[in-house]
Parts: sequence; structure tokens; C-alpha cells
Amino acid sequence: MKIAFLGDSITEGALGVSYVDILKTHFSKNDLTNYGKGGDTISSLQKRIRKIEDLADYDTIILFVGVNDLFGKLTNGYKFIKLLMKQPWAKKQSEFTKQYKSTIEYLLNKTNNLIIIPPLLIGEEVNNKWNIQLDGYVASVKALSSSYSSVTYIDVRKEYIDYLSKKDISNYMPYKVSDLMKDVKELKSDRDVDERSKSRGLHLTLDGVHINSKGAQIIVDGIIKVLKNK
Repeated sequence: MKIAFLGDSITEGALGVSYVDILKTHFSKNDLTNYGKGGDTISSLQKRIRKIEDLADYDTIILFVGVNDLFGKLTNGYKFIKLLMKQPWAKKQSEFTKQYKSTIEYLLNKTNNLIIIPPLLIGEEVNNKWNIQLDGYVASVKALSSSYSSVTYIDVRKEYIDYLSKKDISNYMPYKVSDLMKDVKELKSDRDVDERSKSRGLHLTLDGVHINSKGAQIIVDGIIKVLKNK
């Protein structure tokens, strides 16, 4: 079985714990290829994947993108980075929905087995203003997913929210680009990630967006369940 993973930094695994690397330990006899790229929005990912010539060779494609279309607007620092990296965010939800639909339809020309994971969190306070906005984006992704028989939607976000509902929640938010860069430089192992996550009072993420070991395991469990059923 050949599986391609399309997404942003959460998929790339350069910051936080890599759910793709964990999956590789479960599917060691299979070909799992990580096409994640840090900072990708739905627009930049759509443009980038058109250059991947062998997507049609994969049995399954997993699409996990969208958080940067809001996260990229968190501060002026992030906006500057997005402009510098040529990763434009959707100006409004309707634009995001249109681009996401186009991406799904492009991928369904490459595979008859597309798995979609929605954007997860911007901060672990699920009722903060960013997550309230993200609710709308996730609703669009879920609705689009249900429109295609070859698409399987894994509601990891609901699992995250249910898990956090039983916890004391930190209001930590990754407002400082410098803190993100510090994490990239200093965190060398999953244990490092988990320890810093704990020091911030976080449960599923390193910084409110990128995932720790528990957050990664929830994603892994969801994907394994779908792949075994198929």
C-alpha cells in the first residue's frame, strides 16, 4: 500500500511530534510518503501538489490542511512570513471553501481513496475567537467531504474538543514568532516537545497549533481505524 500525506507543518513534523513518523512504525512494510510543508495554506498547497507527478500512483491520499488560512493572520509577524513564503491565506471563508473544493476535485482525479482531516485548533481554549472562526472553516470541510463518495472524513477536531472538555485549559497562544523559532531550534525529541507542552499547561499541542505526543496519537488512531476498515 502506498500512502501520500499532503499538509502543512503538522504533517511535515518539523515542529512538534510527527504523526506520520508514528504511522510509519505501524505500516513498516508499506510506502508512506510525507509531502507536508510548513506554512502551507489551502492555496499554496493546491499550487504545490500540482507539481507532484506521481500522485496517481498512491493507493490512498491523506489531506490535512487549512489551519494556516487563519493562523497566518494571528499577528503582523505571521502575515509577513506568509507573504515572504508566498503562502497566501484565504481572505474569507467562502474563498477557502472554493479553494478546498477545487483541491478535493483535483485529488479525486488521482485517487479513489481520499482521506480528509480538518483543521484542528488555534489555542486549546476552544471558545476563543480564533477557534470560533475555525468552526466555520471546519464546517465547510466537513460538508465538502460528505459530497463525494470517495472521501472519508476523520473528525479529529471533535475528538480534540471532547478530550479538552475534561481538562483545565491554558490560554497559551503562539503570538510570538520568536517563540515558535525558539521551539524549532531547541526541541530535538518528542520528549522535549511533551515537556515544553506540559510547562505551558497544554494537553494536545506544543503551542496551541502544533501537536504533542497525545495529539499525534489521536490522529494516528483515527487514520489506522479508517485504513483497517478499508
